[in-house]
Amino acid sequence: MITRRSLLGAAGATGVALVGGCAREPEIDRSLEPPAAPGDSGAITFQIWDKAQESAMQQIIDAFHEQYPDIDVTMSSAAFASYFERLRIQATGDDLPDVFWINGPNFELYASYGMLQDLSGLEGFDPANYPENLTELYTYQGSPYAIPKDFDTIALWYNRDLLHRAGVDEPTGSWSWEEYRDASETVTRALGGEQIWGNPGGVANQAYIYPLIMQAGGFVLDEGKEGKAVSGYDSPGAIEAFSFLDGMIRDGIAPDVRYTAENVPSDLFNSGRAALLQSGNWEAAQLQDSPVREHLGVAPLIHGSEEANVIHGIGYAMSARSRNKPAASAFLAFLGSEEAHRIQAEAGAANPAFVGTNDAYIEAIPEFSLDVFVEAAETARPYPASQNTSAWLQLEELLFPKILSGDGELEKNAVDLAMRMNGVLADES
Repeated sequence: MITRRSLLGAAGATGVALVGGCAREPEIDRSLEPPAAPGDSGAITFQIWDKAQESAMQQIIDAFHEQYPDIDVTMSSAAFASYFERLRIQATGDDLPDVFWINGPNFELYASYGMLQDLSGLEGFDPANYPENLTELYTYQGSPYAIPKDFDTIALWYNRDLLHRAGVDEPTGSWSWEEYRDASETVTRALGGEQIWGNPGGVANQAYIYPLIMQAGGFVLDEGKEGKAVSGYDSPGAIEAFSFLDGMIRDGIAPDVRYTAENVPSDLFNSGRAALLQSGNWEAAQLQDSPVREHLGVAPLIHGSEEANVIHGIGYAMSARSRNKPAASAFLAFLGSEEAHRIQAEAGAANPAFVGTNDAYIEAIPEFSLDVFVEAAETARPYPASQNTSAWLQLEELLFPKILSGDGELEKNAVDLAMRMNGVLADES
C-alpha cells in the first residue's frame, strides 16, 4: 500500500527534510463526491505560492462566493522556495489543503502516491477546454489529476534600442541559431565596452536549454526500452545544443557561467545590459517596471534544425483526503471555469489556460506582443517531468555549469549528467 511514510522516502531523495509520517495509514475514501449546491455550506482551504497573484485569486474567490455564499474559502500563500517543502510536510501529516497549486515537476510524485484526487468525473470540468499538451502534463495513468490554471511558453525578448545602436535589425520572425549568434556577437562587439552583452547566457532549463536540445533533435526525458524513462542528456541533439552555447561563451559572445551565477540573465536584460533574452511570458510582469521598458519587444522563439518550444503551467489540484469534497469540488470546478480564467487574465496575473480567454491577458499588457506566447502553445512540447523530477533537477543545477565551464570535457560531463539522471529514473521504477 502507498503510504505517507513512503512519500516521505521519495521526498527525502531530493534532500528535503520532513517530519515523520503516522504509524498506521488510515483508510482513505478517494471517491469523488458530487459538488456542493449553491445553497450548501462548507469550509475549505486553498494554497498558492505567488503573492503577486493573491489579488487575482481573491477576485476569483469573491466571484465564487456570489454563487456559493455559504462556502468559506481560506487562502494561504507561501514563497515558491519553501512551497513544496511545506506541501510535503502537510502530506506526511495528513494535512494537505483541500485545493492547492501544483506544478509539472512535482505533479507525478503526488499523483503516483495517491495524494491527488482523480478528477475524471468532476462536474463542469472538460479537458478539451485547455491545450492538449498542457492537460497531458497533468494526466497520470490516463486520468486527469489537476486542472490547468495558466501556461507559459518561451519566446525571444529583445531591446530594440541596443540592437539598433549595434546596427542589428530587430527580429520580425523566428531567427535561426546562426542569426541569433550573429546578432549576439554584433551587439557584444559593438557595445561590450559599456558592459552590454548581445545575450546574457545562463543555464535556465525551461527557458534556454530544453528548447535548444529539442530544436537540435534531442530530448531531455523519453521512454526507453520497456517503457522505462531515460535521460537524453547524452543524445547527439543535447551535445549539439550544449556545444552551441559553449561556443558563444568561448568566443566571448555571451558571459561565462561564473559571471551569470552572480549576474542573473533576466536582471541583465531588465537593466538594459543585454539585448536579447530567451525566456517566458512570466517576464512580462517584471518588465513592466523595467527602466528600459519603452525599448522592449518580443518575437517568436529561435529555431534550430527543428522548431520546438516547451509549455508549462500551474495546475489546480484537490487533496484525495479532503474532508469536505463537495465544497472542494464546487470550488475546483469554478477555478477551472471560463469565468475564473477571464478574471485572472483581466488582472494581468497570468496567461489563462482556458481556450479562448487569452485575448484578455494580451490586452491587459498591450505594450508587449504576448500573442507570440499563445501561438507557441499550439505546437509546444510538455515540460519534461517524472515521478521524482526534483531529484534530477538538482543534478541539472549541479552539472549544467560544469558542462558549460569551458574545461574541454563538455561531452564527458553531459554523459555524466545522463548517467546520474538515469540512476534517479531507475530508482523511480
